[in-house]
Order: sequence, then C-alpha cells, then structure tokens
Amino acid sequence: MSTQRGFKKTPDKEISFQIEALEVSLLTSLIEQVILLLTPQNSKENNDPLAKMVGIDSTAKTPDDEVLLRLLPDAYQSDKQASAEFRRFTERSLRELKVKRANFVLENLPEPEQIISIKPKDFETWLTVLNDLRLALGVRAGITENNEEEISEDLEIDHARDIYSWLTWLQSNLLEEMSS
Repeated sequence: MSTQRGFKKTPDKEISFQIEALEVSLLTSLIEQVILLLTPQNSKENNDPLAKMVGIDSTAKTPDDEVLLRLLPDAYQSDKQASAEFRRFTERSLRELKVKRANFVLENLPEPEQIISIKPKDFETWLTVLNDLRLALGVRAGITENNEEEISEDLEIDHARDIYSWLTWLQSNLLEEMSS
C-alpha cells in the first residue's frame, strides 16, 4: 500500500491521484449530488428543433436555489434583462458541460487505495469539478471568506466546513501539481 495521498505530478507529465476509501465515497456522493442539481429539468421541454440544436433554452431563468445561482451566476449583475437573455442562450450548454465533466470525474475516481493517472488534457476537468463541489458545499454550509474558520454550534455545519477544507486542499494540491 502506497503512502501517497492526493495528487502528484509524474515524470511523464501526468498527475497521479490516490485517496482513501472514505474520501472516494465522499467525492462520489458530492459529485452525484451536483450532477442531480445541475441536470436540466425536462418539464416544458423546448419543442423548437433549432433552439434545441444550438442550446437555446427559452425556459431558462435565474435559479431560486442559491447553490445553482452560485454555479450558474447571472452574467450581468446590474442588467437583469441582458442577464436573462444571456442565460437563455448559455445555461443549457453550461449545465450540460458541468454535468459531462462531473460524470467524467465520477467515472474516473480511483478505487480505494488505487493510484490512477490523470492526463494533462483532463487536468482542467478535474479542477473545475473540484471547484464546483467547493462552491456548492460552501453555499450550503454558509461559508464565506469572512467566516471560513469560524466554529459553529451546529455539528453538521462544522462537518461541512471540514469537508470544504478538504476539498480546498485537494483543489490546491491539484493546482500545485499542475504548475510544477
């Protein structure tokens, strides 16, 4: 059994990745939840074949869910109409891309104690999925830059903060290895 944990650049410019069984389960669960959240709803599916082909979603609107809003933010904070128009043309494809990337990482997670190799072309995918997980968990746990280190009275929030810190470490570790 190897003592390596996390990401490590290899001589062939790939990045190896290994985590413990509990961490694999945790990442699997988090990724599955984000996929579920991002998967577009098919109620009132757009029937225009051209709109469907180019990814226009006439039903796209600013999400009510704070996590979705963080993952799919308004493009223009000061212009709601321009933001709505931008969302109509981009949200479906952005959701699909995020789900595709999340599924890729989910399918390529290592088995417990297994070391996998990540190819340079996939570095960005891993990085963006880890970032999406951090953003989603941060919103759910109420983590902001101002209160990231606070200890709360709520054990669930404290556990979420621990997981958030671990995801931050994973993301930083990957970034460090990408630039080494």
